[in-house]
Amino acid sequence: MSIVRLMTCDSAVEANLIKGRLKNEGIEAFITNENFANLMPHYNRIMNSGIQIMISDLDYNKASEILELNTKQECICPNCQSTKIKFSLGKNKIKKIFIILFSLFIVTPFNNLKSVYKCQDCKTEF
Repeated sequence: MSIVRLMTCDSAVEANLIKGRLKNEGIEAFITNENFANLMPHYNRIMNSGIQIMISDLDYNKASEILELNTKQECICPNCQSTKIKFSLGKNKIKKIFIILFSLFIVTPFNNLKSVYKCQDCKTEF
């Protein structure tokens, strides 16, 4: 038996609600990085450092079913149902690239950038 990460959350409230839901279903879980994520919220989602919910690997499938986690790796466009999906910076690419370069220059994290998926067939961003 080993411990695996079930999911990563942005807030402590969300993580504790999910932990409680798992406990009600008989799955033991614990939370890591809660204090670090509360003290340094600008580091969330950088190098996978949000609040993590950890469970036993034996309970992973049951927990995924309970939380209805999408374990499929294939991404589908909600507009045209195409599977030709590309990961991109979305709109204002030049501004986002400038923010990345500037933050690397002054050694400050840049958590406020949101990446999007873009369909190559219908050009829809989601």
